[in-house]
Amino acid sequence: MPLARFESLDESLKMRILDVAKHEFATHGYENASYNKIIQKIGISKGSMYYYFENKEDLFITCLIDESRSTGMTAFEPREFSKLDDYEAYWSSIQKLMSRQWKNSFQHPRLMALIQQVASLGSDHPIVRKLNVECEGLIEYNDLMAILNHGVGIGAIRSDVPLDVLVRMSTEYEIWLIQEMNHQRLDENHVIAQCFDMFRLLFETKR
Repeated sequence: MPLARFESLDESLKMRILDVAKHEFATHGYENASYNKIIQKIGISKGSMYYYFENKEDLFITCLIDESRSTGMTAFEPREFSKLDDYEAYWSSIQKLMSRQWKNSFQHPRLMALIQQVASLGSDHPIVRKLNVECEGLIEYNDLMAILNHGVGIGAIRSDVPLDVLVRMSTEYEIWLIQEMNHQRLDENHVIAQCFDMFRLLFETKR
């Protein structure tokens, strides 16, 4: 994630840094994007850039999280779920939430390009592991955990496996789904359907 100095920047410069970087990563991919070229296009010194980000990896993760937030992909609604006490109503709401998030992401080409870059690196790549750690520190992750813990409370979500372990497993499956879509073996509708099916298989209380 960006160093604290980045957060104190003028908003217009912050937006320029992220917009230029997002375009480069989405166009050339993480591996082929040049950190030096990104810096040159922004129009700041290399020393300044390292004052805001440790390296290209941190910049990429920041871009992906920022783009996900700006498009609503990471928006959860724990208060709405807290009103549910019916097993099937809970799972129906989970399905609607996941479907809405996937459909929303498909409508944002730059976000999908960044997600596809993550998928192309594979779930074992160090940047993916670091991304998981960074996401687990976000407010949105806490919102997701609140929804899942409520599911545990009403008997819809299993309690025999730690939730963070299940989330990591689900994320790995999502990466595989994106890989399959990139290879044109799955279309968007199949990705949405299979993602929910696997999520329910992983998380649902075993009867």
